[in-house]
Amino acid sequence: MKHMIQPFGIDMHKNVLTDTKSARHMNFYETDKANAVLSVSFIPSSATEWIICYNDNNDNAEFICVGSQNKLVKLSLNEFDHYFGIRFDNTGCYFNKGCDAKTYPVNITDNIFRYEPVPESCEMQLIKDFHNSSSFKDRITLFKAFVTDCKTFCPVSENIEELNSLIYSGAGTVAELSSQSGYSLRHVSRLYNEVYGIGAKDFIKMYRFQNVLAELLADPDRDNSFFIEGAGYSDQAHFQREFKAFMGITPKQYIKLIKNF
Repeated sequence: MKHMIQPFGIDMHKNVLTDTKSARHMNFYETDKANAVLSVSFIPSSATEWIICYNDNNDNAEFICVGSQNKLVKLSLNEFDHYFGIRFDNTGCYFNKGCDAKTYPVNITDNIFRYEPVPESCEMQLIKDFHNSSSFKDRITLFKAFVTDCKTFCPVSENIEELNSLIYSGAGTVAELSSQSGYSLRHVSRLYNEVYGIGAKDFIKMYRFQNVLAELLADPDRDNSFFIEGAGYSDQAHFQREFKAFMGITPKQYIKLIKNF
């Protein structure tokens, strides 16, 4: 995906470290309880998210897996010393070793899984490794080794990769996807539902909104008309309606929030 916006709430705080270049398919972020980040919201998207919560001086920890979400979801975090987050793009998901190679993101869509690592598990070893790490960069390296050794990456189907590429190249409707790919409208929608658990129309809306939001974050002083031009919104009302549906607040309210941080 061209843009993967971090959870709404996490990126509203000043002392959040982010990294979007260290690994394919992943964006990383990190914060701690000093920032009082105990509640975050996840914007509807086709991406999945993990948050690893842990303490400095004991092995208490929690792993949170947030599947792709069709609606704005608010998540309360338990209090820990640190929060290490990973946002995976929509090219696939990591699952436990031994899973079926055709395990797609649809298996966790609209779900949130929370668990505490058990002794002697790969997850507990990762927590211990985090204790001995000295930097955000070190923890990124440790996490990459963790998923390589302990998880299996299950990519989306080649058909979906082809269709996604057409969207990233400008196809803005299901009809355009159908025309450019040669697939029927029904087949296009079936493919997206089988892989992501969302229709092709909703996937396009999510992608469009993620890109508009990235532009808004980059320059919140620009007029809304700038974000509407070329993005597929029919008018100002369409943009405002979709923005509130995705974010729970209006563009004006969101701009005010980001300017306050």
